[in-house]
Formats: sequence, C-alpha cells, structure tokens
Amino acid sequence: MEVSTSPAYVGAQRVSVRAIAEADFTVKADVGGLQPGQRYYARALSNGLVGPSGTFVTASAREQDAPLSLIWGADTFDSYQPFRVFQAMRGRNADIFLYLGDTIYADLGQPRATTLDEYRQKYRRNRQDAALRAYLASTSTWVVWDDHEVANNFGSEHPRLATGLRAFLEAWPIRTPAGQPTRLYRSLRWGRTAEIFILDTRQHRSSAAAPDGPGKTMLGVAQKQWLLDGLQRSAAAIKVVASSVALRYASRDSWVGYARERDEILRFIRDHQIQNVLFLAADIHYAALIQHPEGLHEAIAGPLAAFPASTARAVGRPGTLWADAGKSNYGWIRLAPGEIVVGWWDDQNTLMHQTRIPFQR
Repeated sequence: MEVSTSPAYVGAQRVSVRAIAEADFTVKADVGGLQPGQRYYARALSNGLVGPSGTFVTASAREQDAPLSLIWGADTFDSYQPFRVFQAMRGRNADIFLYLGDTIYADLGQPRATTLDEYRQKYRRNRQDAALRAYLASTSTWVVWDDHEVANNFGSEHPRLATGLRAFLEAWPIRTPAGQPTRLYRSLRWGRTAEIFILDTRQHRSSAAAPDGPGKTMLGVAQKQWLLDGLQRSAAAIKVVASSVALRYASRDSWVGYARERDEILRFIRDHQIQNVLFLAADIHYAALIQHPEGLHEAIAGPLAAFPASTARAVGRPGTLWADAGKSNYGWIRLAPGEIVVGWWDDQNTLMHQTRIPFQR
C-alpha cells in the first residue's frame, strides 16, 4: 500500500501487507504518522501492478475548532442493487460516513449464510456494486454491525456470532485494541467540535425476549461504563452517540426492549448536565427526528438500499419532530462550534427535511 498527501504519490509512505486465503484475501494497512486534518490518497500495488485507489481525510487536531460533515445510514440488501443512494451521498463530500449496520443481509436472499464462506460471499456480493465501491473509496468510513451481519435480531448467545464477526472484521477497516480482538465499540474525536461514540448493540446484549429488568443489558457492563465515563469526560462541544438500533418507537429488538438501561443512560446525561448529546440511529427503515423527555435529540436514517417501511411508527408520538417513510434515504449532519444542522435526502438526492438543533452553551 502507498499513502501520500499527493494524488501523484510523491514521497509516498509504503506499508507491506499480505493477502492470504485465511483472511479471504482481504488486507488492512495500519499506517502511522498521519497528520491531523489532512487529505490523503492511498493505492494498492502488487507485483508491479497498480490496484484500487482511494482517498480519505484524517480527523482534526484536538485543539482545533474544525467543522465536521457526517453522513450516516444503514441497511444494504444485495437484492436492491444497484445502490443508487451512494451516488447521491458522494456528491455531498462528507468527511465521515457512519455505516450503522446491516451492511449485508446474511440471512436473506440466496444463499442464506450459515458458514464462514457464505458470509464472505455476502460481502463480496455487495462489493460488486460500483456505487458502493466508489463511495467507500472516497470517504472515511466508520462502521459497526447490526443483526443482519449474523441473523435477524441475534444476541450474545447466537451460535454463529463468532463466524459472522470474523467475516465482518475481515470486510471492514476496524482497528481493535490490543488484547481485545473482537471489540467493536470505540470513539473518534474531531478537534474540539465533536466526539463520536460508536456502540456495539449486538454481541454483549441479553436476549431481546427476556423480561426487562436490572439484569437485562444491551451494552454489557464494560461498554456501558465506557460510554458513561466517555460522555462525562469528553471536552468536545458536541457528543454524538451512534447506535445501530433506535431508542423509541420500534420493536423490542431496539432499545424499547431494554428500556431500563436506556433510561439509566439518558438520566445520567441529564443529571450530569452533559450538553449537546445527539443520538444517531438506523435499523427501523424510516427517517425521523425525535426529542426525548430528557431533552436530547435522536436522528434516525435509512434504509440506504433495502425495503423501506410503509409507515413511520414515530408519527404522532410524543417528541416526534418529523418522520417520513416509504423511500431509501440517508442522513447528513454538519457540526461546528455553536451549530448542529441535520438533514435527510432520498436516493434521488431530493431533500426530505432539514433543520437546526438548538446548541446548548
């Protein structure tokens, strides 16, 4: 791999990686020494041939008040190719793409994945889409899984969790901490403007069918404490919590089935007066903006390229500021000191809704 600030790769840094069958010939190049707030270009070289190339931007330095533009969404089912929505997204030139799960539908279509090779085939099938490939090559992508990377509504005890997780980690650029090779929850700091907390709502959860109570958890003890400590400690002006599942007005597979833990987290944010916390979610196949009783906002987007809900369950419910259903869509946010702007566009790049969320000083 060559990485450079020059599109002509002048003075490029080289990192050698090996493509092996045991990892389905996927590779990850962990490049050090990158400068903050900088656009880089990357390309693959093999046996003297130039392979795929792409570009990305690095996060701004912690002491900078740099704006952040972010796109989020989820749900890409290969039966809905071509994925037109990614062409629309590319024109918005976001700094980051938050891919909030259901990046494949392993349990739908043919074949339905039950073996490691079949899971890998699902990722290969989606990567055949030209618009998806072009978008991933143009935008820094932070990704987490949801249920369809393994099986519908799966939890921590599913027998194929480890198999699905192995294929997922092969397919996506995730750096896991030393000694924690399966950890997916992590955070990204973007200057003094924002810190993004990406949750893993799958591999640590209790069964959704279990009755709610003190022992039922979505996040597990360690991840929940990491989130609460991180939110309280963060010096960023805006704290974004990225959850693959919605907080309210969804099925019991969402935070609805884990309301005790959800309410504990929301009360913690309120009681500790943590300002400008915004939840981003997906999964429920409609778009919405909700203000919760604790005062914070939740913005929901999707599906990117899957079956849209015919109606939005949040319509007419307490706190719903806007909701729409029936079409593929993505969400976009601009974050800057003193400013939070959020909008939704459909796969034809037609604006569905845009608004400002009040910034608390």
